[in-house]
Amino acid sequence: MAPLFFNDLSFDIKKLILSYIIRPEDLKSLCLTSKQIREIVTPQLYKKVLLFIGGQKDLRVSALLSRSNPGIQHIRKICLQLEKTFLPSQILQDSSDESEEEEVEVRVEDVLGAARQAQFTVRLLLDFLPNDILETFSWQNWEPFSMDNWILLLKKQKRLKAIECACVNSPFMPVLEKHPELLKNLEGASSVHFYPDNLDRLQACQKILQAQPEISEMQLTSDRALAEEVPEGLQDSSIRPGLISRTIFSHFMPFETCKPMVLKKLSIDNIDLRYAADTYMKFIKFSALESLVIGGCTGADAVFAQLSKPHLRPTKLEKLRWFHEETSEPHALEAFEGLLDALSGLKILHVDINNITGLPRASAIAHHGQTLQMLGVRSRMPHSAILMYESEQFDEICTNCLELRQLSVTFPPTSVSNAAPSADFKTYLRSCKKLRHLVTVNFHGWPSTDSSFIGRSRKMKPLWYDLYEHNLQRLAQQIFEASDTNSAEQGWGLGHRSMLSVIAFGANGKTPYDEPQHVKLKQVPFVRGMQTDAFGKTSMLAVKTVWKMVQFIEPESDILNHSLYDLHDVHNSP
Repeated sequence: MAPLFFNDLSFDIKKLILSYIIRPEDLKSLCLTSKQIREIVTPQLYKKVLLFIGGQKDLRVSALLSRSNPGIQHIRKICLQLEKTFLPSQILQDSSDESEEEEVEVRVEDVLGAARQAQFTVRLLLDFLPNDILETFSWQNWEPFSMDNWILLLKKQKRLKAIECACVNSPFMPVLEKHPELLKNLEGASSVHFYPDNLDRLQACQKILQAQPEISEMQLTSDRALAEEVPEGLQDSSIRPGLISRTIFSHFMPFETCKPMVLKKLSIDNIDLRYAADTYMKFIKFSALESLVIGGCTGADAVFAQLSKPHLRPTKLEKLRWFHEETSEPHALEAFEGLLDALSGLKILHVDINNITGLPRASAIAHHGQTLQMLGVRSRMPHSAILMYESEQFDEICTNCLELRQLSVTFPPTSVSNAAPSADFKTYLRSCKKLRHLVTVNFHGWPSTDSSFIGRSRKMKPLWYDLYEHNLQRLAQQIFEASDTNSAEQGWGLGHRSMLSVIAFGANGKTPYDEPQHVKLKQVPFVRGMQTDAFGKTSMLAVKTVWKMVQFIEPESDILNHSLYDLHDVHNSP
């Protein structure tokens, strides 16, 4: 039988095979191979476009919008970020013995000038994009978005599935009253994201929500750090519903007799939920939720207690994320554990809490062992180490949650200066060997290092950082190799290697100082690579990458992309 080559396959089979390639660089290379392959991969390459605008990279936008570009018609999602926006998470701050740490300063006029240029670039982008092709259009909140650009977006892109009502440079309501057709253009949307931080935006959110009776996803984000004027009475109280409840959801009043919204996904961030039983629990059907994210909300324990009741319990819930940083709610963790005991069938569980002593009970997590595929747990107290489970508790989780694919927890301390990890660290790794489907492991803490690496200012010497990173790579290499050995012994995985593909140290976003370790770093992930020696023999090698690129290397690693710091602290950074 003659050998079968890739070019001999049918068009549909080629398309199916190439759909598994997701890395943009690989897709670009494939476009240069043949006309047929370019036709197949071009829609996938251009489906989601991330643009950094407001700087020199704006020159690339004109090439993207060229009529000779065959990929422009395949764009479905556009995400915009300001090129010169200061992101503390992208900077490694070093110091030496002779001088204190130098703070990075960004001139305000540079950022404002870049933002003005960005608005012009957005206008150019919207003018030249083909009509009615976008499903999602999002932008980083570098400054109020241009209202003219927002109107143009809704007029030219009538198939948007996600609507974002954020900060703009002029009031919403006069525009919606003058152009009522804009609301009709939004009728096909299934997802809304509201930032209810002033009266005009509250009223605009109500108009948009009333025009979307069939939405299935909603995000409420009270971004006080970016709000110009936060009105009083924004949140619910014991006396009456707050402005958010009685304005955005006014068409549901009275809440006691309304027909609640049926949502599949709900995300609430920075909103007081202490009195949600009389408001949100009335006009939203929580029992129908499949995904629930609660971030930085005071009174979250009241919601957890309500959801534990039989008639309100979300029986279809598969994803639950809780990000918390309040100090005045000691019973929040107990209420959350009660909710875990009441629920069943969770696939994704992510907890990132601050200022609460304790971790969710291991038995409450093990209760979802038959279905749980992603687990992230982190709890921190000020001026103390990150809390971690006892070895027996962690082993209980691993023994029961055999379907885990992504794991993000705090491991026992170890030192990269030693040839082998510490005994407690090895005990945790032995428990992880029970997880045959494990793809991603995230260690919250940073391994310690030799004291000679540290300067008098209690921070790592710049000259020693590369050596420290090399030692991290050696530790990741040991973990990969031990996982492969265990997989071969058990007959698991892919041939002689395990499913483990990503090992990451630290949390993403704005990483705080870890005083016991004297290290301040952004997240460092290592992925499987390959090295070839002088004799042509290949072997596995742990290769450092950046967390934003992991999604193109191993899609099942989204546990790395969530952090309490990302959600709440980054806007307040100096």
